[in-house]
Amino acid sequence: MEQRSKSSRGKLKEENKNSSEVFASCSFSSLGLHSTLCDQLKERLGFEVPTQVQAQAIPVVLSGRHVLVNAATGTGKTVAYLAPIIHLLQNYDKRIQRSDGTFALVLVPTRELCMQVYEILQKLLHRFHWIVPGYIMGGENRSKEKARLRKGVSILVATPGRLLDHLKNTSSFVHTNLRWIVFDEADRYCILILSKQALDALLGIPNVLDKSVTKGNSAATPEVQKQNLLLSATLNEKVNHLAKISLENPVMIGLDDKKILQNVNRNRISLEPDMADRVEESRKMLSSSAEEYKLPAQLVQRYIKVPCGSRLVVLLSILKHLFEREASQKNFYIWKHQFVLLAR
Repeated sequence: MEQRSKSSRGKLKEENKNSSEVFASCSFSSLGLHSTLCDQLKERLGFEVPTQVQAQAIPVVLSGRHVLVNAATGTGKTVAYLAPIIHLLQNYDKRIQRSDGTFALVLVPTRELCMQVYEILQKLLHRFHWIVPGYIMGGENRSKEKARLRKGVSILVATPGRLLDHLKNTSSFVHTNLRWIVFDEADRYCILILSKQALDALLGIPNVLDKSVTKGNSAATPEVQKQNLLLSATLNEKVNHLAKISLENPVMIGLDDKKILQNVNRNRISLEPDMADRVEESRKMLSSSAEEYKLPAQLVQRYIKVPCGSRLVVLLSILKHLFEREASQKNFYIWKHQFVLLAR
């Protein structure tokens, strides 16, 4: 009995340790987010406290700095950029309108990720009805997408190929007020999709990488700089190249001080005590740093040998067991909904 009690305490300590590595000790409201947005994070997504990545990234995005986030899958990178963008949009003195066009563009590599980001965006915007979400992606009806763009989409989630298509062929696509561009999972579409021609076209979007501010915006606040965000689970040569040409003096999130110092020493770059110089030197270090891979700290890998015809049944059974074990009474219906979507 005593041995079992010690074992339970050991597991509890391990769980608390893993939790502290993933989650921060602050609240979303303490990061500067609107109270209504904090409520949506809790009610719609079941997020009561931010992850470490969110706690670091949200204040930086709110400050207007360019950001490079290198963090593992499952650390909450999507909320880390959507939440502050929504906060800033709802905070304009004059409410934005659909006719103002697109203010934020989120680039994702696949259809699946496009829908995932869009679903999270919809939930966060539940009480901000004047901020309109939308998506465009390959395989969808172009005419319907064109109609949505004509009406106006405030925050647009897009795959690069379909975005390029609409930039060339949809004259009613208003993006003159574009303030944010987010490269999500940049390591994946940099390799799979973005050719030099496509990249040149994307970076040629008016105001996307322009450091100056467009005049005559009816909703946007004057004196606000354009802001680019790049998120990736790995750092490779192509991601580094994209960061170099799209980010200006970015804040690095996910690279700890020891790793930065090791890379700096390896590349013989002197580090000044001033924070601005430190960030600049870190950015320069990207062009020659080796590829970095990050795996989630909570990742557990298992395998079971099964007959080929039974793989799907066994996989669904395992997922169902894991979902039921992890689901608390408060967010049970969220887990159930996710499992049903996965099983389709």
